[in-house]
Amino acid sequence: MPASPSRPSRRRLLVAGALVASRPAFAQDADYPARQPIRLIVTFAPGGGTDTIARTLNGPLGEVLRQSVVVENRPGAGGTIATDLVAKAPPDGYTVLFTVSSHSINQALYPRLPFDTERDLRAVALIGELPQVLAVHPGVPADTLPALVELARRDPRFRAYATGGPGSPGHFAGEVFRARAEVELEHVAYKGAGPAITDVIGNQVPLFLGTLSGAVPHVKAGRLKAIAVTSEARSPLLPTVPTFAESGWPGFNMDTWIGMFVPRATPEAVVSRLRRATGAALQQPAVRERIASQAGRVVDADGAVLDARVSAEIREFRAIVQKAGLKPE
Repeated sequence: MPASPSRPSRRRLLVAGALVASRPAFAQDADYPARQPIRLIVTFAPGGGTDTIARTLNGPLGEVLRQSVVVENRPGAGGTIATDLVAKAPPDGYTVLFTVSSHSINQALYPRLPFDTERDLRAVALIGELPQVLAVHPGVPADTLPALVELARRDPRFRAYATGGPGSPGHFAGEVFRARAEVELEHVAYKGAGPAITDVIGNQVPLFLGTLSGAVPHVKAGRLKAIAVTSEARSPLLPTVPTFAESGWPGFNMDTWIGMFVPRATPEAVVSRLRRATGAALQQPAVRERIASQAGRVVDADGAVLDARVSAEIREFRAIVQKAGLKPE
């Protein structure tokens, strides 16, 4: 019977086996994204601001990567359905979350989630920021924010506000404003800003609170009446619409960011490739013009910047949830 390998020989065999086993993974990283289309998982339904920006970016991003980038809407539960899908997806860069500030809000608002935002996901890029707008059906008899607050205090028919879902930036802004203004408001959650806007236009719900991008065309067409924007400064798309701060609530700033995330274990080489491609796509004039036309501001920052912002926001939002007594729906 042949002699068994010596101890050094066994070590060499183990090392060689480990190298062989690792080769497919390294090859896959090097080939990214040649193997298959990339799924861009959007947290809200078609027609809202988040979806619009995603569909502005996916074509140019695919051109840079030389691979199809397919937008897939997974609305519901304020974005947690889509986030859970990506958090549990293979960490290979082919399933990418496209989401907004609800990413931080949900971790602060919901006591139990099927994922942990900081543990299970990492940011790829901070794409931009969007102001939010409080808009109403044209038949609502109020043209300013103070007048709308007084109307809601007198008449319960004007207390319901539609948003893109529970835990969405619109929901959070509405609940914070409810506490600040000491006025009773009723949250009506939809699976995305698009359906919410549709029902306000149809006079099913009197108020809408969400990203400005989806509402601008309807405001300009007279189907919605804009009351105030949540940013520090007025939007150049609606320069006559005042901010919440100008309307009597100083310090109120609830703009929402837009970003991309992947599972935490995604290899650094894949994340870097996706980050560089996103930055290149965002530098295209047509992309920047389209985002600006949707009331967005391109930021184009690294994932580390967004991860730090998410961590800080979770702590900040938890304090707001506790102080305002907000409850998940």
